[in-house]
Amino acid sequence: MSHLNKKKTIAFVTHSLAAGGAERVITTLANELSTSYSVVIITLIALPPFYPLKKNIQLVHCKEEIPPSKNSYQAIRTNYELIKRIVHLLRTHKVDLCIGFLTTSNILSIIASKYLRIPVIVSERNNPYLEDGLVPKFWKIIRGRVYPFTDFLVVQTETIKNYYRGKLKENKLVIIPNPINPDFKRSTQTKRKNIILNVGRLADQKRQDLLIRAFANIRPSGWELHIIGEGENRPQLESLIKQLKLDQKVQLIGQTKNVQEHYETGKIFAFTSKYEGFPNALLEAMYFGMACVSTDCPSGPSSLIEDGTNGFLIPVDDQKALEERLSALIDNRKEIENIGKAAEISTTRFAVGKIISEWEALFNFK
Repeated sequence: MSHLNKKKTIAFVTHSLAAGGAERVITTLANELSTSYSVVIITLIALPPFYPLKKNIQLVHCKEEIPPSKNSYQAIRTNYELIKRIVHLLRTHKVDLCIGFLTTSNILSIIASKYLRIPVIVSERNNPYLEDGLVPKFWKIIRGRVYPFTDFLVVQTETIKNYYRGKLKENKLVIIPNPINPDFKRSTQTKRKNIILNVGRLADQKRQDLLIRAFANIRPSGWELHIIGEGENRPQLESLIKQLKLDQKVQLIGQTKNVQEHYETGKIFAFTSKYEGFPNALLEAMYFGMACVSTDCPSGPSSLIEDGTNGFLIPVDDQKALEERLSALIDNRKEIENIGKAAEISTTRFAVGKIISEWEALFNFK
């Protein structure tokens, strides 16, 4: 291959490729881009990827693990070492463009890329209005100082873009939603069961406790509630299920690599988050034609669902509204089918080819 025809090299930088929404999006983008570019994924810590990566993608890491810092000096030293390692890996792999995902990785990516004078794009994956309380003050201050130096900041919704208006130049703020997983292929022989499905990390943000209580109150005959995901709230949710005597009706299934099977066998998808960046699980459920009931949380669901047309939106933390909407759907099989079909049709704008083109429009190789 001549020098002129050499593929450009893109590096993604993120914390890890464990199970999660951002990690799935990185994997999808990397797999799709690897047909036209050389792709390297740099993770801050060494964890095996949860989602399948193409063999031609190089996966490297900065450290085996990153123990919590005991003081500011240790934190600064750790991050200095991470920046040095990222610079080394970007240089070694002759990277032409760096793409960061999530706040810490974004900051480190911008600093390393600017040192090497290569283009850098970063992407926020959650709602900064509501996540700010979870981001340590140190990182918020650094984010404010460093983000203006990125070439582009990619966000998923107008709400998140509004947060960064005034903090970055307008021409650096770009909305690109997440793509549908290209590995998903709809089955023509789908036999659905009386299952309400929820997919998400077992955490306060996702409010599975609200869903379990709502299910307990309506106790629909012949229906089950299945929750896919893992997280720190498992013990509390297990205790709640036992307390409400729902052991035979509610299943905490854990993480699974075959989530498609659950999207295709359930009838109703219930999404109860307090906040989101972009709700991948909701988009996936709609793609597979499930009738979706979602909180109208900031941000994301309202950009996917037109209330009453291709799904239903309810207020955040409103258990009564959730119970009423689920009960109405359960009693109306035809509405489940009609809303599901409308949801499926509405997801065509998230086809992976379209989303990849939007990303490529930002690539500005030196």
